[in-house]
Amino acid sequence: MDQESDAARRGKSPARALEEWMRSIKRLVVNVRCARFVIALAFLCVLVSVSLGQVIFQTNIANYGTLRVIGVSVFWDEACTNRVTSIDWGAIFPGSSIQKYFYVRSDGTATETLLMSYGNWTPAAASSYFVLTWNCSNYALSAKAVVCANLALAVQPNITGVTDFDFMILVQATG
Repeated sequence: MDQESDAARRGKSPARALEEWMRSIKRLVVNVRCARFVIALAFLCVLVSVSLGQVIFQTNIANYGTLRVIGVSVFWDEACTNRVTSIDWGAIFPGSSIQKYFYVRSDGTATETLLMSYGNWTPAAASSYFVLTWNCSNYALSAKAVVCANLALAVQPNITGVTDFDFMILVQATG
């Protein structure tokens, strides 16, 4: 059966049937565009919510590390003129890390090995969420030599209950 006879049997001209079919296609296209818009809008809302949550969380974390040294001196500059006594880590995002650079100068008369440790967290719960690393573990530092050290403080993504903290960092030369 051809289109003309089928359209005639239903009482519609082929032109009218084609016109109705085109309207149906247009409604479908509009519905698809609407669905895409709704999906994009929902995604944008989720993204904004997550971003705002991180910004709010970020601005609430104040933190400092008090630096203690044994057998070395620590400076912000390579010329060793500006001593480091504490480190302001700034605001930290959950699941991220922050790096700080400083210079370690040997105060000894022989080559010594650099070590770093940390602890004495306030509040104590903060110790469960943070890890401090550096690039000078077991580094052999010659007498009066200077090395650039990189400290990295990482925070777990699931941190809760800590809005500010401080802790002690010990850098020492042994040997």
